[in-house]
Amino acid sequence: MRIPFLPLILLISVGLTRPAFAQDPGSPGGPADLQIELNLVNLPTTRSLARHKGYARFTHRFARDLGIGDFSDLAADLFSLDNGSVIGFEYRFGITSALQAGVHRNTLGKTLQVFGRWDVLRQGGALPIGVSALASIEGLDNLQEGHQPAAGAVFSFTRGRAISLYATPMFVDGTREAELLSGGTDEHDHDHIAAADTGVIRQDEGDHAHHDGTFFVGLGTRLRLLPTVFVVGEISPRLAGHDPGEAGWGVSIEKWTGGHTLALTLTNFHGTTPGQIARGGTDALYLGFNITRRF
Repeated sequence: MRIPFLPLILLISVGLTRPAFAQDPGSPGGPADLQIELNLVNLPTTRSLARHKGYARFTHRFARDLGIGDFSDLAADLFSLDNGSVIGFEYRFGITSALQAGVHRNTLGKTLQVFGRWDVLRQGGALPIGVSALASIEGLDNLQEGHQPAAGAVFSFTRGRAISLYATPMFVDGTREAELLSGGTDEHDHDHIAAADTGVIRQDEGDHAHHDGTFFVGLGTRLRLLPTVFVVGEISPRLAGHDPGEAGWGVSIEKWTGGHTLALTLTNFHGTTPGQIARGGTDALYLGFNITRRF
């Protein structure tokens, strides 16, 4: 699969461009803590949310596969900006400094997710890792069908100011039913250009008929390139249960601006929730972005 040069140039330019929002005056050299975000591309981190503080996240995944067509074809579609997209919005609130709850909704099957997270341990002093426990339930058509309860944990390890590592073992129930209800439409149809209104590639139902849930382990990292510029990568291999398609993965380049984080992403699927991660990705390449705000 040929990867066009322009999206890669855009990834670099986002990181090197001066932010549109004011820099945190207290941190002119960038954040000391690599835990700048509550998520990587899609996977969660162990960053805490202060008591009675809010967090909003806007996700956008363009529907066109960047691996289809040559440079002129991509340019004619403005590198996927002319095509459909999957849009998501999330809001979470810090009930205490260690307990947070939120809601996430995206247009992929009108998925609505309600979730909570408890920060069990925070790295520091004699503690080598941070640990958070999380649980959620999501469903298609605004939580009316295809329910997918999920439970898991996030383990984080940060080394100085340069690198942080994450592991997220998680079990999601109901993935097979949700994949069938979503239509199981092959995202490879229509040259990857049609808007993604349904799920990922449907495999032979007989191969997974005895699996209702999915166990996966999300693995991710965040690396500092410049004081306020980071590169992020993640992959979520399915280890047991219903596992259509390929493992979902994503990379991004982030620009930290104090209250905001701007990220340009490349992924092989459109999903942003645990259930959508469990249902897997494709062999395609999709451009997107995340914008977050803490307040």
